[in-house]
Amino acid sequence: MRSIRYLLIPVVAAIICTGVSIPARAQLVPGLTASPAAHQPVFETAPVVVDGSQVFRITALANPPPGATSIAERVFLIGGAIAQVLATDPDRNTTLYDPATFKISVVPEGNEYALLATDERHRNGLPIVTVTAEDARHNNVTSAELAQQWKTLLQTALVAALERREPAAIHRNTALIVRVAVVLVVLTAIGLFLFRLLRSRVASAAIAWAIALIWLGAITYGLLLFPQTVTYGQFIVRCAVRVSLVWIAAVLLDVLLGIAIHHAARAWALIGVAPGEQARYLLRAPTMSKALGGFKRFVVFFTATLVSLSALQIPIASVVTIGGIAALAIGFAAQTLVRDFLNGLLVLFEDQYVVGDFVMIGEYNGIVERLTLRVVQIRDSKGNLITIPHSTVAQVVNSSRSWSRIDYRVSIDPGADARKALRVLRETIEDLKKDDAWRDAMIVPVEWIGVEGISRNGVVLRAVTRTAPLRQFELRREINLRALEAFAQAGISLGNDPSAPFVTAPQASPDPT
Repeated sequence: MRSIRYLLIPVVAAIICTGVSIPARAQLVPGLTASPAAHQPVFETAPVVVDGSQVFRITALANPPPGATSIAERVFLIGGAIAQVLATDPDRNTTLYDPATFKISVVPEGNEYALLATDERHRNGLPIVTVTAEDARHNNVTSAELAQQWKTLLQTALVAALERREPAAIHRNTALIVRVAVVLVVLTAIGLFLFRLLRSRVASAAIAWAIALIWLGAITYGLLLFPQTVTYGQFIVRCAVRVSLVWIAAVLLDVLLGIAIHHAARAWALIGVAPGEQARYLLRAPTMSKALGGFKRFVVFFTATLVSLSALQIPIASVVTIGGIAALAIGFAAQTLVRDFLNGLLVLFEDQYVVGDFVMIGEYNGIVERLTLRVVQIRDSKGNLITIPHSTVAQVVNSSRSWSRIDYRVSIDPGADARKALRVLRETIEDLKKDDAWRDAMIVPVEWIGVEGISRNGVVLRAVTRTAPLRQFELRREINLRALEAFAQAGISLGNDPSAPFVTAPQASPDPT
């Protein structure tokens, strides 16, 4: 199943590229363009095509006078003459004109020159095209010079087309296609065998795309061998070149924009960050780069897809219109998706939290593991990965923004010396600041310390200390261990319940009178 899955996408892509190779007849004269001369009048040009390849371009007035031949009529007449030259003789199963003796002759006709097709069996000559004054004027040469140029080009193209239609050439090309097909089948079988051996998805996908490209290249090569399909083969080549250039440009643009976003994120991350909060900067910059980079990649590749469809002569207007209608319909049903993206942007630019922060969102808390413009994923203490859309976030508790704090409480026996216990607890916490292993983790050893509450179960001591971001958890565990040892050495017994209720002064009863 894995091999079929990896082969399916590239093979379908190859079939689509082959299927769209039929050129759409968007206009009566393909390749028609308006070309203004140095002064009026305006000329129109159109290509003369042999087996899908342009030989030269003919010219006519954009607004011909009555009785003059229009550009469309010239294209039709020239195309009919070329088709007659390349026609097949059913009796001899070969072309009407012999490529070995085929020749283009130039015959003057007043101020114009006619190009005639001749061979040993057709000595009278078949008119192919006439070099007009408009042709010469548009090409900035004389009619005689242009006639000689067109003669050479047309004779070369028609001789090649005639040779391609010879029975011997067709049989040779057919045998070649059969051999290529056998090689392709063998290569495909080898590729399927490698799929079963390879465990890497990247390698499997690379082989699948390589096989698909080989098939597409072989199909294109086969289409180029036969005159009936050469037009489609040339169209595939043109489309492949255009699409390749589009995606090469898209990849380069994606890389360049990625570099720009990376530098912009680093600059933006410094805004609002105090000089001593370098750790915050190290967390904020990569988070912004990754979140904006994913959105950037979607925009670039979506645009490249539209341009590729245009290169394949698929009308983008229809795709965009259908996509716009679909987006409008989906938008009404998925309005939260828009809110997700807007809230995601606010999270980034307001620096509410970044990857690596310890946050509490609703009833969930944990380390932010992934942050996109749509969702935030946090990993809790049990290892669960929790995905939360930005639109559902009402409030966030960030326990690691710039610095963290330990609100430490411990209960001692009611009969113990409270002042001595406070002194032992303070020394225990301050000793951590002197320890090389914990010096960087603790910012302020003791912000304040005192007796928080008393009860029959014990006296609650409370100390607050400020730590580096995300270091409060390990520091609390270390304080617990050292406080336990220090109290034991000082002979101070622990109380029963650290969370005992505080004792407050009784309120006076209201005077009944």
